[in-house]
Amino acid sequence: MGDDQGKTVPVVDLSCQSRTQLQQQIAIACLEWGVFEIVNHGMPIALQNQLKNAAHHFFSLPPEVQVELVQTHPSSPLSVFAGLRNEGEFRNRKRTLGFKPNPSMDVKLLPCLLRDPIVNFREKMGSIAYGITKEIFAGLQLNADLFSTAHTRRQTMAVNYYPPCTESKFSYGLRPHSDLGSITIVMQDEVKGLQIKRRGDWIDVIPRKDAFVVMIGDQIEILTNGRYRSIEHRVITNKIVPRISVACFYAPTEDDVIEPLQKFVSKGCPVLYKGSKFGDYLNHGFSKPLNGKSSLMYCAIN
Repeated sequence: MGDDQGKTVPVVDLSCQSRTQLQQQIAIACLEWGVFEIVNHGMPIALQNQLKNAAHHFFSLPPEVQVELVQTHPSSPLSVFAGLRNEGEFRNRKRTLGFKPNPSMDVKLLPCLLRDPIVNFREKMGSIAYGITKEIFAGLQLNADLFSTAHTRRQTMAVNYYPPCTESKFSYGLRPHSDLGSITIVMQDEVKGLQIKRRGDWIDVIPRKDAFVVMIGDQIEILTNGRYRSIEHRVITNKIVPRISVACFYAPTEDDVIEPLQKFVSKGCPVLYKGSKFGDYLNHGFSKPLNGKSSLMYCAIN
């Protein structure tokens, strides 16, 4: 076990420093943690609350009504599914409203309850994600515009509802895993539940008012040949109250091949991963149960 109990995830203020200082803080957080929180990010509180309230309303409806609302057209970008799954002694408990934009979607087909909150939140978060990835790549002395654009082309969103659970200490809202894409940005409500793994310890990511959690995903670990490592995380259910979170996932397109850049390869640090299409990596990851950072074994060089 490590000595990180009691430590907190780094917090980066996006408004109160020079760009050089900002890049340095983000670089240290990525190198030492693989996760950080951002404040003064520009997302209006009113828009955050609008989406949280819409989510609580939506998940208070009967499951069959939820399905009827979101699956009204073949090109609908919305889906709803249960995340209850038994895996030995462990259980995942959550219900998810997924938003995956597609070229043929018509936002007018989205239910009124969800349309403005989801569309407006996604648009604003996309700008925040582009800015964050730009600083991540600039801190690595890479072409920030080029790499930021490439690693935010694929954008999906998951509105997660974790019901309270008193059954067992082994009941997870979400089992330990790392995210398959490049970065994930999470908006939490006030209920604690998200934990990250660092040096063998599980550390709570305490909800902070108006803060978003930024997590490094597997594609950044592959691209940097392990210099920046994706963060393993999980969600623990609350025994008394439900929890809402909104996770925004950013990644390359499914046809993009991601492989370690030569600048991160040396005699002391040989190539750790082979190149692979992100779509193949994604399909492989989705075909397996959540299990720590095991998805990286798909392209790891033994």
